Amino acid sequence: MKPSGRILIVDDSPDFLDTYRTILATEGYSVVTVEDGKSALAKLDEPGWDLVLLDRKLQGRFGPDTGLDLMRDIQTRAPAAKVILVTGVADAESVERAFASGAYDYLEKNAYLEAILKIKVRNALEAARERRMAALANGKREEALRELWLSVRTEKDPHRKGQQLEDLVALLFKSIAGFERTETNRQSLDEQIDILIPNESTDPFWQQAQSQYFLGECKNWSKPVGPTELDSFRLDIKRRFGRCRLGFFIGIGGFTPGFQTRLAASREDDALIVTLDAHQLGELVETRDRNSKLKELHARALMASTRDT
Repeated sequence: MKPSGRILIVDDSPDFLDTYRTILATEGYSVVTVEDGKSALAKLDEPGWDLVLLDRKLQGRFGPDTGLDLMRDIQTRAPAAKVILVTGVADAESVERAFASGAYDYLEKNAYLEAILKIKVRNALEAARERRMAALANGKREEALRELWLSVRTEKDPHRKGQQLEDLVALLFKSIAGFERTETNRQSLDEQIDILIPNESTDPFWQQAQSQYFLGECKNWSKPVGPTELDSFRLDIKRRFGRCRLGFFIGIGGFTPGFQTRLAASREDDALIVTLDAHQLGELVETRDRNSKLKELHARALMASTRDT
């Protein structure tokens, strides 16, 4: 899945705004552009910004260093967003002032803009996401989970919806003792894993799973998931050389009859796959005892597998 993120770009050059839109939209980001500080501050009153790309020398009422002068207002309106200050010349003084003003990073407008832009935007969004996840895990987690679940059900942009679903599932597992080190978006040269759940539980139930870690697959599709996706997930589990014997497949659009038939007919290498549709995921969000609910879903999948073997 491509990365997601809501980005506000502030630049008074229409040509550069077109360049940013072309580069970042193809990467899967949600991009909004404005040409002046006043418009930027109005947009930042809206919630949900992850990153601001801010031109250092906007022309406007603040003078030639409008970008730097806007930093405090941006941080007040969107404290969770990272800011990358964009400058024509990255001299030492400009860079120092950018960081002193609270910028996460800076970007120079030069011949390497496209390549560097992609890298710096990806790094900034990942840093913003990690900070948000940490805050949710340590703060008002239950309220945040419900808000995230609402966002998953109402978000229209597929990339943001997919990222929100992964964040939701990761936080749900993090809320269960023994699964606190759950990670998202683990990538290697030949595969990407949506959810990786180290099994450090002292609960005998999960110890008996004989699985060092569990894998999670998230599909935010409105349509049901078919057997092809199941086969791909099974292959991910088989690649773990016996260290993973349990997977959780989350499909908020449900699962086709073909998926269910294939799931019942093929249980390979003693690996069990637990499926969660939107209703079951909602139950996991709302329950006060997620460990027990997860055990219930596991037992249901195990019984179905036993009946069909």
